[in-house]
Amino acid sequence: MKWRGYLIFGLVTVILAPVSALCAFFNPVGLILLEVIAAPAVRLMGFNPPAGWSSIGSSMVVNLIWPLTLAPLHWLNYRVLRWNVWSYVGLLLIVNAVITVAVLLVNS
Repeated sequence: MKWRGYLIFGLVTVILAPVSALCAFFNPVGLILLEVIAAPAVRLMGFNPPAGWSSIGSSMVVNLIWPLTLAPLHWLNYRVLRWNVWSYVGLLLIVNAVITVAVLLVNS
């Protein structure tokens, strides 16, 4: 992807991030990050992640942030590190899991 493509990709992610935050309870990526990956890790650390209606703030923050990681991590994976597709998926999953755990720790 050339620089023009990265700029368009970044612009699209900036536009779609608020849409993702507004659709927080219908976004499967945010739900998987919160409920399946991050919440058990936070519980293992001895904290209680927010649940029910009190988790709407955490859900909106995570759904606002995770789309913003798509373009920079794509650039890092393919331009700087020159890794393959599965490395990008793993990098994206690990970075977003760390961000989600941090958001849940702050809000717990």
